[in-house]
Amino acid sequence: MTCAECRAAMSARLDGEDAGGPGGAVGAVGTNGHEHSCADCAGWLATARRLRDFSARAPGPSAEWSEGLLGRLGLGQAEDRGSAEDLDRGEDRA
Repeated sequence: MTCAECRAAMSARLDGEDAGGPGGAVGAVGTNGHEHSCADCAGWLATARRLRDFSARAPGPSAEWSEGLLGRLGLGQAEDRGSAEDLDRGEDRA
């Protein structure tokens, strides 16, 4: 197994996706234990877990920001939705 294949499988497992093989948690079947014998992949996994955990604790965008975005996409109740051209130019009407 290559590092790229291992990292793809570990990423899928961390995201709760099927990594394409039998097994359960990261480090089980699916990566063939590659991350246990490869320091680079072990480090990648540790960093990915820290990032996942940090992201899970981070606050999301404000309600106003979310409403503005949904409105511009035509999915919300925002009064001033702007246009697709405004979004393409990077104009923010929120």
